[in-house]
Amino acid sequence: MARLILEYAITLGILAGNPFDRVKKSKTKRTARLVTDNEMDLTVRAGRQMGGQYLVVALALKTAWLCLRRSVEVRALQVQQINEQGISWKAGKIRRSDVPIVGLIHWSAELKATIGEALSLRGPDPSQECFVFGTSTGERYTKGGWKTMLHKLMVKAKALADEENVPFQRFSLQDCRPKGITDKLASGHDDVMDATLHSSERMIREVYDRRRVREATPAR
Repeated sequence: MARLILEYAITLGILAGNPFDRVKKSKTKRTARLVTDNEMDLTVRAGRQMGGQYLVVALALKTAWLCLRRSVEVRALQVQQINEQGISWKAGKIRRSDVPIVGLIHWSAELKATIGEALSLRGPDPSQECFVFGTSTGERYTKGGWKTMLHKLMVKAKALADEENVPFQRFSLQDCRPKGITDKLASGHDDVMDATLHSSERMIREVYDRRRVREATPAR
């Protein structure tokens, strides 16, 4: 960002050169983390045992998985995005010249039950709370507030896993989108690009596809 700002200063004649020309962008470390069904189930169960806002956070994680959504999209989900057909999501990354694209994730029995449970947890005056996964006062969670709630939820989920002697690794909202995409690809769904609102199949394959085993039919 600083390089772009100084580049503009050069075009205005304020600077003769850009001191950030040799600064390279840090490479993003990719992860192969794939949340399991059991880890998701343990987390939701932990949320139900803890109740209140912890259950709200757990249901948000499940919604991110079912709807293949980014962290920021789920934390910002508003009641008006919910309709009889399902949940409408706007593309998170669009160019200025592009017309906003909306993706509709249709209801499944599991998704409808998840959202219904989340809506039932809203405060005494639901009309004042537009965020489905908001705080107890109906506001959108800050990153710090969300992180604190998620940490405590994961501690509880890990404790449940230890009691049942089953493996468990902590995960976040960012890990739920790859799980949703991977599950759909593994099931043979052909609407992954529409579900994610991505314009590049390559992006989906290289970044989000975490399948350990790839299945295919013979040539004939």
